[in-house]
Amino acid sequence: MNLPLSQRRRRRSNASPSPISIPNDLIFEVLSFLAVKSVMRMRCVSKFCNSLYTDLVFVKLHFDRSQQQPHLTLVTTSHPLTLRLVPFLVSNLLENPPITLTRDPCYVINNYFYPWELFHRVIGSCNGLICILSYSDISSFFWLSLWNPSTRVMSKQLGFNFALFSDDFKDPTSFKFSFGYDHSTNNYKVVMLKFHSHKLRIIEARVFSLRDNVWRQIQNFPSIPLQMLDIRHQVNQGVYLNDTLNWLALFGFKDTYVEVVISLDLGTETYRQIELPPRFDEKPYVDPTISVLMNHICFSYHFKNTHFVIWRMMEFGVEESWTQILKISYESLNIQSYFMDRRFYLMPLYLSENSETLVLAHNLEDQAIIYNIRDNTAQRTRITNKISWFSIKNYVESLVSIC
Repeated sequence: MNLPLSQRRRRRSNASPSPISIPNDLIFEVLSFLAVKSVMRMRCVSKFCNSLYTDLVFVKLHFDRSQQQPHLTLVTTSHPLTLRLVPFLVSNLLENPPITLTRDPCYVINNYFYPWELFHRVIGSCNGLICILSYSDISSFFWLSLWNPSTRVMSKQLGFNFALFSDDFKDPTSFKFSFGYDHSTNNYKVVMLKFHSHKLRIIEARVFSLRDNVWRQIQNFPSIPLQMLDIRHQVNQGVYLNDTLNWLALFGFKDTYVEVVISLDLGTETYRQIELPPRFDEKPYVDPTISVLMNHICFSYHFKNTHFVIWRMMEFGVEESWTQILKISYESLNIQSYFMDRRFYLMPLYLSENSETLVLAHNLEDQAIIYNIRDNTAQRTRITNKISWFSIKNYVESLVSIC
């Protein structure tokens, strides 16, 4: 039976609209721009969204885009036995509003129900994973853990070991750890250096492989990291860049010495020596430091008690590529009163991509320094929590799995 035109139009208008189908490729692309927390929430939407969490292609794409929003892991020091790590956007830090970090229990590293007092230290950050050292001075044991603050997943205890931490008065040895990633074997590694303070040399070097879950002894360190000679500050730790760990090190003592960068290739587990900038020909009152800024090894030192100088190696491993990028007066940083104090250290934490803003850790003040390079002005951060600025690591949000 033919219906009147008015009824046919009415029936057509009451019909359900056709569902709109969004291609999976487009969903893949859009979700890669989201924060990790948002991606995690999308897992319940569909099987496809849930699969992205473990899709290696998606995880890599998401990580590459997350690098456009770098973070710093702020380490609070409210209690000596509690490590609280708070990932914090660098852009928010540079805006410098008054900030009080919330007490989110998800960012607290607990004591795993051990009856002993445990201490925790951050020893490195790579691919969105934080490597944490947990140890007991009383029972002389330690272990490592990997933690992804974005997914809030913690690994099991790794590399558990005894009898390494002991009373300095009985055993004049100390241990330092550094963390990195070897792309050639898709493997995270931790390097441990054992230093004998009486013999003034490294007596043992070991590498822990996450994939094998074992410690192996490797070729001994060819010199002495400055980090070992000055245990008062957490400076000159091994810094990670492009499958290498790098230390500022010293050859010789007293009147004869040479300061160099020692670089350990995590793939071949062999060392190489890199000379410092040619104009660095005087012994500063305070030890120089190395860091990674804008994906380059940088060398910084105090010049003639008047300026803080930063050099950047434009091409890694090429000594001729050292370039001085900054020379900042203490007057501009408002720190003239500290320069003759051997406890005084400045450590570069972050340099913006446009090279307009530099963030410096200052061990004699409670706040970091935000230096505007263009205006030649400096201000202090305004965070009410007590922050261990020299424990801070660069961080990028990531879906990378612990396993």
